[in-house]
Amino acid sequence: MKFLINKYTIAVVMGLSLTGCSKDFLDKTNPNKPVDVVFWRDENDAVSAVATVYSPIRNQMSGYYGAWSGYQTMNRADDTFFLVGEEAFTWEFVNFLNSASTGNSEFGSLYKGINRANVFFKNINKVPMDEAKKKQLIGEVSFLRGMYYFLLAANWGDVPLRLTVATDDAEPGEAASAPEAEIWKQVIADFKVAKENLPVDRPASELGRVTKGAAIAHLGKALVYTKQYGEAEKELKVLLSSPYNYDLVADYQDNFKHTTKFNKESVWELAYDGTLSSGGVWGNDEPNSHLGMVLPNFVGPDGTGAWFKIMPTPAIIRDFIAEERPAGSDTRFDKRMNASFLWKYSDYQTGAVDGKWYGNQTFDDIWAACGEKFKRHAPNELEKAFPTIDGKQGRFLMNKYTNAYMNAAGSNSHYDPAKNNNNNLRVFRFSEVLLLHAEACAQNGNIADASSSLKRIRNRAGLANKTWSGKDDLMKEIMKQNELEFFFEGHRFFDLKRWFAYADMKKIFVDNKKQGANNFGPKHYYLPIPQGELNTNTKIEQHPLWR
Repeated sequence: MKFLINKYTIAVVMGLSLTGCSKDFLDKTNPNKPVDVVFWRDENDAVSAVATVYSPIRNQMSGYYGAWSGYQTMNRADDTFFLVGEEAFTWEFVNFLNSASTGNSEFGSLYKGINRANVFFKNINKVPMDEAKKKQLIGEVSFLRGMYYFLLAANWGDVPLRLTVATDDAEPGEAASAPEAEIWKQVIADFKVAKENLPVDRPASELGRVTKGAAIAHLGKALVYTKQYGEAEKELKVLLSSPYNYDLVADYQDNFKHTTKFNKESVWELAYDGTLSSGGVWGNDEPNSHLGMVLPNFVGPDGTGAWFKIMPTPAIIRDFIAEERPAGSDTRFDKRMNASFLWKYSDYQTGAVDGKWYGNQTFDDIWAACGEKFKRHAPNELEKAFPTIDGKQGRFLMNKYTNAYMNAAGSNSHYDPAKNNNNNLRVFRFSEVLLLHAEACAQNGNIADASSSLKRIRNRAGLANKTWSGKDDLMKEIMKQNELEFFFEGHRFFDLKRWFAYADMKKIFVDNKKQGANNFGPKHYYLPIPQGELNTNTKIEQHPLWR
């Protein structure tokens, strides 16, 4: 969010008190005074209040997309492997050993964002400002509240539906859970308000703030998740033509580099800048918190400045190499592989020129540096687990959302933020619009349009032209392309959950030798409401599957 990073620091809203926004705001405001005395005076106050609603979702250490907590938890499917001996709470989540007492739940941070949105809605009409700009801000905050509720519904199911400021309740902090279906209705309603009020484009100074396209994309996604395919197809189709100019970038890796931020494939991304703020990298939602992206420090291999916590699974490699590119192509396998994984190209393709990364290290150098952590696992879990290709043992490490492309020694370290922490997190890409559109069309029997959107994904990956005979054939390919396109982007678990019944989802996990597959039970479709919330909110009840 360029406007958040370059103009505002992290702001903290607590009840009806607001502290910390822009430097000028901090200079003029006594944070101990009630908001209605010193705030909501003009458009600048309204805009800075909007910044506080973004804040919980863009924390890059803790937070739903935080590298230390939420990002690891959301990737609890069968495409990533987490090394033993790292964060205990992550180990519990990915092995389905978690409980209501497992730490680092992002349940509270999402409600923090919702309460800030509700504070905004309570006060915005006090502000003397241009009505058109006011409606735009209302659309922006409606989007954010809808997104927070989207994440709550997808992860926790039945949760409290709060549409007013928590401190205004007769019993502050007390709220019963609403059925999941009611939460989805609110998600869709908020996205529709956003769609009607947001602009199609943003000026350069506002890149990172949500747009009408982002609202329509999220609305379409919510409609697909709730199986309202007819309306979903209608909404998503709008994004395929003018006035929207979205398209796939030619080079898939441009979606994961700091030098190609806000490209034509970006529908919405969280913006970061490692040069800003004086706080340490472990800061969260508070003044002077670090404003850079730290995910590479968690994802990258040993010997690259990273902590080497995560690897791709053998199953995702198997699925990537299952379909080779046509004879005569410049690479043997799917073009997305090079951006997703580090591997030695010449091992599997005669004449291929091997890459060098992290200060001209070869893949053999990097693989060797990971040897000590490999020892934590049996060989058939890591080194010997990948598919054998042409008689050679497969070897693969993470590339996506690392800084390997910079080819600089130690470039994954978040302790050199000005150099290494400047990438953005792409929350919604146009490729997701295409695959959601293809899915909605397939479910509606619109085979032609489903095929058209699906072929755009395959064409960028360099795969052969293909046709499909009907809905079932299409859906099988749509599922496969979602798996490959969004590897390590937090999609896989939620896709499987909405496509498959419990028994089928468990079989996929077992067949793919996912960590903790045998522990996976029906309750693991959802996360449990945290015990701390149950202890302080006497009206809430644990999700039925977790009781």
